[in-house]
Amino acid sequence: MVDGIEIDKDVAKETLLPDDLNSLAVGSYVVPDPSKRKQYPYVVLGVVLLIYITSLMIDFVSFVPVIIILSIVSLLLFVVNNKFKIRQQEVIEKISNNIDHSIGYYSIALTFQFTLKQILTPVWTVIVYSHENPPSNKTIIEISAFSGRVITEPYTEKLNA
Repeated sequence: MVDGIEIDKDVAKETLLPDDLNSLAVGSYVVPDPSKRKQYPYVVLGVVLLIYITSLMIDFVSFVPVIIILSIVSLLLFVVNNKFKIRQQEVIEKISNNIDHSIGYYSIALTFQFTLKQILTPVWTVIVYSHENPPSNKTIIEISAFSGRVITEPYTEKLNA
């Protein structure tokens, strides 16, 4: 089952509905529980332990490079930021002061930004359309899912009708 408004294909073409708002094409997005990502380093450490035990039994192959690489990956997974202070439901409220036009339709996606301080920071990327039919403005903005601060300057463009 697809969440969202179901619009006939002919009606969508007539009203110039943007493709990225077509819920039949994509469907609703559910953010995976970030607490599950905390399990990954332990799984990798389990694999390292299994490879170490295998290396004790098999002498003709050196598993040292694999053990080193997987140990580094496990350490990196421990420092990945798994905290979400801003949930998907709160994103529009947080960005509404930064949008110069009315808010009609919008699309929210979760991405990750690489930084040396927090390795991977969860980021909400939002596309907001004005309420007119067809929309006259589109704004793209990104906010940190960890702190709620705006990461990028809002980019607004006029849409041709």
